[in-house]
Amino acid sequence: MNYQIRSLGYDSESDELDLIINADRPQAAEAVPIDAGIYIRRDFKNGQIVGAFIRGYQRFARQVAEGRAISGELAEREGLGEAFRAIVAWQRKVGALSHELAAHLGAWPPQDKFMEILVPSPV
Repeated sequence: MNYQIRSLGYDSESDELDLIINADRPQAAEAVPIDAGIYIRRDFKNGQIVGAFIRGYQRFARQVAEGRAISGELAEREGLGEAFRAIVAWQRKVGALSHELAAHLGAWPPQDKFMEILVPSPV
């Protein structure tokens, strides 16, 4: 299945990234905890994946940026391995953006800090 992230939001106080996937707006859904602080949101009625959120997003983004292995064992057991891999792949693509491009995309001042978190500098 193709998972398309249509919208995202970041809460710096809780360090949580919220993703809307294959939907135009947030929907009522169950949150299924899987690996690396990721929770997949599935529609109550049809089980379709409609979103995800990542608790401890800065840690997750840094793990991906540093190329460290991220276990998807629980995701596989829950039948959500494909969605988990899609989120990790999305983070890799975001991380591959240059900081200059990321700054341009997030040029609106309140987004500056978010862009620093979204595209972490390698340590």
